[in-house]
Amino acid sequence: MMRLELLFDQLTYFSKAKNTWDNTNAVNIINDILAFTNRTDIKSEVIKELERQQSIVQSFLSQPDVSDKKPLKLLEEIKQLSAELYAINGSLGQNLQQNIILNAAKQKNILPGSSGNFDSPLYIQWINQSSSQRSEQLIEWSSTFEPLSNAIKLALKTIRNSGDNIDHTAENGFYQDNLELSKPYQLIRVAIPNSAEYFPEISAGKHRFSIRFLQSRSYYSNPEQVKSDIPFILCNCYL
Repeated sequence: MMRLELLFDQLTYFSKAKNTWDNTNAVNIINDILAFTNRTDIKSEVIKELERQQSIVQSFLSQPDVSDKKPLKLLEEIKQLSAELYAINGSLGQNLQQNIILNAAKQKNILPGSSGNFDSPLYIQWINQSSSQRSEQLIEWSSTFEPLSNAIKLALKTIRNSGDNIDHTAENGFYQDNLELSKPYQLIRVAIPNSAEYFPEISAGKHRFSIRFLQSRSYYSNPEQVKSDIPFILCNCYL
């Protein structure tokens, strides 16, 4: 879901752009999304996750002392998005499988350096349309994935909001903690400043997880663990 979330965000950005290169990227991203939806039953997996979250929210709302209306609104959103996915017949993006422009772009990308204007006249003809025509068609093709995109974004937002942001320190660049088996962990999030010259590498198992903060002194050698204490924010998301 996180991979698809990123692809949907990129597709939204590049579809609205007016220049040729961005629109070419949008076409390639649509083909990447189709590769996901064709390979596995993404729709069923997302519906299953929404139903899991719906059950948890309903259980929470059944408690007598709950007065917050946010969970109720979330429950309605989950039900609506689940219904939209259920209403789709067949696999997502099935109607785009025979799209000759998308197929032409996919064939072009098989070979490196295939962005020239000599090996696919059909695709080049589409590229040479006005930006408004390309944008209109890209938005139409993208709308095929809108129910899935909305469902994934809501599911991930709910998971991300299920944990608390807690300050921690990684001594000598290393942090380790246990995972409670009674909690259904979905995601581990680590926050550091964008300006940091180090990055976190997370390893997780059933019982515990560890975070190593690494620093790359040269792009021609392997990163090494930081030797100083690193402050960071940790969010263990379980729902």
